[in-house]
Amino acid sequence: MRLLVSNGTVVTAAGPVRADIACADGRVAALVEPAAPTQADEVLDASGCLVFPGFIDPHVHSRDPGATDKEDFGHSTMGALAGGITTVLEMPNAIPPVTDAAMFRERARHHERSAWVDFGLWGLSLGRSNIDELEGLFAEGAVAVKLFWGYALDRDTKQLIYNTAGHPPERLLAPPETGDVWDVCREVARVGGLLGAHCEDRHVLDAAQRATGAVETYAELMASRPDTAEAAAIALATELSRSTGCRFHVVHMSSARGAELVRSAQAAGVALTAETCPHYLLLTDASFDLLGPLMKVYPPVRAEADRQALWAAVLDDTISSLGSDHAPHTVADRQGPLGAQPAGMIGVETLVPLLLDEVTHGRLPVTRLTQILAERTARLYGLYPRKGALLPGSDADMTVVDPDASWTIDNEALHAKQPLSPWHGWRVRGMPVASVLRGRVVMRDREPVGERRGRLVRARHQAPATGPETATTR
Repeated sequence: MRLLVSNGTVVTAAGPVRADIACADGRVAALVEPAAPTQADEVLDASGCLVFPGFIDPHVHSRDPGATDKEDFGHSTMGALAGGITTVLEMPNAIPPVTDAAMFRERARHHERSAWVDFGLWGLSLGRSNIDELEGLFAEGAVAVKLFWGYALDRDTKQLIYNTAGHPPERLLAPPETGDVWDVCREVARVGGLLGAHCEDRHVLDAAQRATGAVETYAELMASRPDTAEAAAIALATELSRSTGCRFHVVHMSSARGAELVRSAQAAGVALTAETCPHYLLLTDASFDLLGPLMKVYPPVRAEADRQALWAAVLDDTISSLGSDHAPHTVADRQGPLGAQPAGMIGVETLVPLLLDEVTHGRLPVTRLTQILAERTARLYGLYPRKGALLPGSDADMTVVDPDASWTIDNEALHAKQPLSPWHGWRVRGMPVASVLRGRVVMRDREPVGERRGRLVRARHQAPATGPETATTR
């Protein structure tokens, strides 16, 4: 199969160029001069459009298997396809979670039966209890290992417990203590992997929640999960990364203080990276009056000063990746007191349109969008240059964008199993109008073309050179 994507403006990490893209056997064959004679079985006319490397959402919770009343992999990847994403990285908190190589292989087989886009898999760290499985997870191709540092887990199912009230203490598995995380960091560094973490210090959270009491208002929710919890965890992560050489990634960073700490760590040469999400860039605590519990996430959306600081961190490369943190819940979950409701919102289908709107309005440079949704994210997770680039030999994945097209986000038009979006009614400009996955057109105008063809993509992380810290064994 030979595909030619013609007449578009190709947006690379270095800048836009006028070129046609010739694809063969699922890979990029060459970037050629526009209108140059090129053999093709199919031509995708991208006139007036921007052609990006296929976008990656590195932070998706599809709940599959397990809580499939909330979402499943078919629905989440269909949403990704409609929204211009060609690769998702699936978080490990399904039931059972991906905690070893055997479960990794089983989960890959399970997801390939329903995937509309390509996918990578995160593994789950349980502290010392599965530390011997981490090398096997990375050998299988895990993009990273996730540490839910601020959450308890169900001891039997390993399911996240959003609110521990009402759960018997003997059923709870507490987050690992600092010494155990240090051991995990040393092991991840030894095998050259990536450790990602939900950074909220549970001891700070416990104290804040005792002081706050019952949570009924958004101000009380913020008080119960203060930015100090995030800052304390990031500061500790910095020291653990510095001492072990572990590549440590802060997911869904929410605060100005967190951004300040990450920036300082990077300036000191620490292997610390960070991600944020559209809700932290576009919403503030004041948005609760309009959106209500639909915007409840952990860590919480904070104040305007935090929003501005996170934008600055995106623009100066302190934040190297953006993800949706797609985490659906049912209508029934959204009933009752605010404090008792679970945290999480849908977002995989709206990630790209929301950020394109920021490009259109001049907030986000178009090349920066390429970096944070493609090239830098692919590098971080061991997928570059197979993903995240339009280079000869790269997978021929592309997101084709009409910068002038507009769309009003509508719950009824979303593909999630539980389409409860905080973005319902938002008018955005700049729309993915076509997607190419491994050399085949798979989406036009938010609808699939052909059969689902997503498959597993394995990360290739490189073990570090031996040294007094990175070669430390358990």
